[in-house]
Formats: sequence, structure tokens, C-alpha cells
Amino acid sequence: MIDSVVRDAQKLFRVTPDLVPVVTEGQGPRVLHEPVVRHITGDEAAYAVFRQVCTFVSPYGQSWLHQPGAEEPYLSLELARDALNADRYRSLLTEIVLSDSVSLPYDYRALAARELVRVGTNAFTDLVAAVEGTYVAKPRTVDSKLASLTDGIDHVFEIPQTVEERLALLRAATGIKMRESRALLAGRVLRACGAPAEALAAVDAFEAAVRPAEESLTSAEAERLIAEDADNALVSPEDYLVGWDQELAVPGPGSAPLTLAELLRITLLAPEFKLPDATVRPALVDFYRAALRVSGRVVVGLGSGVFYVEHGADAHPSYFYAGRDAVLGKGCTIDGVGGVVLQQGCFLGGGFVPVLIHTHKHIRKSGEPGVAERKQVLPVVFAAQAGSRLPMQHVGIFETADFLDGEPSPYAGIRAIALDK
Repeated sequence: MIDSVVRDAQKLFRVTPDLVPVVTEGQGPRVLHEPVVRHITGDEAAYAVFRQVCTFVSPYGQSWLHQPGAEEPYLSLELARDALNADRYRSLLTEIVLSDSVSLPYDYRALAARELVRVGTNAFTDLVAAVEGTYVAKPRTVDSKLASLTDGIDHVFEIPQTVEERLALLRAATGIKMRESRALLAGRVLRACGAPAEALAAVDAFEAAVRPAEESLTSAEAERLIAEDADNALVSPEDYLVGWDQELAVPGPGSAPLTLAELLRITLLAPEFKLPDATVRPALVDFYRAALRVSGRVVVGLGSGVFYVEHGADAHPSYFYAGRDAVLGKGCTIDGVGGVVLQQGCFLGGGFVPVLIHTHKHIRKSGEPGVAERKQVLPVVFAAQAGSRLPMQHVGIFETADFLDGEPSPYAGIRAIALDK
């Protein structure tokens, strides 16, 4: 088995982590490292495939080469660093930073950007073009909100009737958010590498356009946890302030654009997104990677996901961060209103057990009608620290705000963080 696989670069690079013990007959992934190096340094066709691995082009997004290396978060980047000559390594890093692959996770692109700064780049022209040519989607305006329909609790919106039309919405949104991320990191490489002033003017203009215009829900402690987990000077906690009201896709000619919050609701409620379908599932994973910048190796289980529901007209940007190997188990849904920080290796729910992680508390003052509680909330950040577990036997709502003011959570490493204002 191992001989037939290592001779064929496409087979070797496509092996998934679960198949490594079978392919190597129990020897482990280390035995596959040398064949990878041999392929990428001695075979141009194999190196072309390796470039697809490093940009997560299907079917290589789940390759064993994206597992942790001995020194780097991703083995693929570690092997590239150690095996390629300086010019080819610099070229590959530039390709990753500027890639238009919608499957490429933000943290992987950012690691390549950090390495590109370290080795130096001469690709200023291409980097500037990535920044200057990027459209930044705008948040929904007050006029648009005035024109929105409502059922008295939620606003209602147009949803395409077919699976393919709904997938087209996700793909449109995914492309916009991927290009935003690419431009953000290209600009940081330009700044760190000492690009000319005229190039940095474009970076400044882009950063001003992409920064949330609305008042954001912020927390110094949440930012500390994000920075600690990301561990990359080119990544800012502000990268994970999500503009839930950003308009990203149009369901049809003459229709109002849909926001990120609305697209997330579609992915949670439309039945096709709960299935392990070979067409739908990759599009959903790409959407999460682009729209929420979840790290590589994050698992979004079947029937699980993230949502954001406006309370009244409010849709304040809040944090959503999911580090490497974080898992939303099957059936686990997580609310983004107050903010979410999931550090590396945390695992929430699973087993198709219904779990709602609630990140705000509904408030009703004495004498007010019940509907007032729906509109008035106390937002709070849900934080799961590295390696923590919200167990499968937890059923129902985890009310994050119940654990403010020092009240301990029943689960180690899972806690509530108050917002700064």
C-alpha cells in the first residue's frame, strides 16, 4: 500500500489524516515526509500539485499535509520552508498570500504572510493591486432597514427556492470576504516590508473602508485571548470583529441584498446544509472560512453552526474567533450577538444533541410587555479556552451571561467575559 501511494504525488498529497495509519501500515506520517520532499524538489508536475495543496484547492483541503508540523502549525508550510530553495519558497509564499482560493483559511494565509515578511518580497506591484482592486461590502443602511419586512419579532427576507440558487448566494458572499482577507494581509506585508509611501496610501484607504463603521462590542480580555491563540503579529483581534450587517449577496434581480446574518440563518435552517453532500458541504465550509475567518482544521459538525439575530434594529459588530482544531459538534449552534472566542482544540457539544450557546441575556423591566424582552439584551462574550470541552451531555441553552461577575461555569475553561462598555 505505502509503495503505491508514495510513487504518485496526487495520491500522496490527497491522503487524509484518518487514512495515514492505513496507508503507512501503522508507521505514522513521518515516513511520508521524505517522499513529499522528493516530489516537490524533483518533479515539476508534483510541485504544481503541492501548490494546490498549499492553497487548499479541492480535493487537497483535507490533506494530511495540513496537520501540525514539528515547529509550525501546518506541516505543509514547514516542509515547504525546509525543502524549497529561497526563490521558490518566496514565490510560493507570495502565491499563498495572493491566492484567490476561497478554501484557503485566513490563519494559513496569515502564516504565509508572516514568512513572506521574514524572507522579504519584491512583489510590491502584485500586493498593491490586491489592495487597490478590492471591493468592500457596506453595512445595511437605515433606509434599507426602513424598507425591511417584519413579522413583529424577526425581519423577513427573500430566500431563493432552489438549492443551487442558495449555493450561489453563499459563493458570492464567500468571494467578497475572501478578497477582503487577501487585501488585508497584502497590505500588512507591504507595511512590514517598507513599501513606498504611495503604496501605503492605498493600504490606509482600504483599512479605513474595511473597519466596522458601527460601534463595535469590544473586550480587552477577549482580544488578549485571540492574540494569544493566533500568535501572529500580522493578525489583529480586530480581524475577528464581524460586521453581521454587511450586505454580501443579492437573491435575485431587483431584490434587496442579504446580510451576513441573514445568510447564516439560511445555512442553519435550509435542510441541504445539514447533509454531508459532496456539493453543498464544501461550499458551506468555504463560507465559514471566508465570512468568519475560522482557522484551518476547524470542524463545523452536521446540523451545527453560527447565527446572529438582530434585536430591534441593532447589529453591532462583535467578535467571532475559532482557532485551529476547534469543533462545533453535531447539533451545536452558537449565537454571535455578544461575541465568541474559541481557542485551539476546544470542543462544543456533539452527537446531534441540541445545544444553544447564548451570548446575551434578555431584559424586561417591571411593567413592560413581554415583547420588550425580545428587543433589550445584555451582550456578553462566550469564551472557550484551549482544550476545553462543553460535553455532549449538556443539553439545551448555555446562558453565558449567568456566569458573569465571577460566577464559575460548571465546565473548566469555559467562561463569560463582560464587554468593555
